[in-house]
Amino acid sequence: MGIIQAEKCFGQTKFSKVLSQQIDSLKFEDQKPLQIKNSDSAAIAFQRVIRTNFPFVKNILSQYGFPGNDLVGEESSNNYWLLVQHSDFDVPFQKRALELMKVQVDLKNASGQKYAYLLDRININESRPQIYGTQVNMGEKGTTLKPCIDPSKLDERRLSVGLSPIKEYIKKCDDMFYEMNKGKLIKPVER
Repeated sequence: MGIIQAEKCFGQTKFSKVLSQQIDSLKFEDQKPLQIKNSDSAAIAFQRVIRTNFPFVKNILSQYGFPGNDLVGEESSNNYWLLVQHSDFDVPFQKRALELMKVQVDLKNASGQKYAYLLDRININESRPQIYGTQVNMGEKGTTLKPCIDPSKLDERRLSVGLSPIKEYIKKCDDMFYEMNKGKLIKPVER
């Protein structure tokens, strides 16, 4: 996959089908390890893929800033966010992407919900409490929130960026955990 030359650095005024396709291709590779049944093998494959993708992901940010909806379309912009979200091994890069994403969010050119996820991810990566309650631990005994500021106002903060109430999110995470472990675990009837 070749590196794309920017028509306008951070201009984001002209849709780039080539950039959109490159991002989508990187996301496709990012998601391939999900098809691997053995969790240890899947984890190894995932680490290999995200590190192989990373030079391209980083180059896109340096050439274009955070690619907003007008530059690559909503789906590809969200796919780029996912690639950044998975770059936990380079938190300074994630922070720069967050800063540039905020510009696009303020212009209503990128997802405020995805911004909240990335902000929380960075806070957790830096051993700080999250703000929106997007980062969780899933397990047989149910989903639990990673450390979060002022839990009493969590739903208020979540709703302000368009996220569902925390109770709904936790249930969704529980359902996803049992779906991913279908055949290995029996889902409790009611928690």
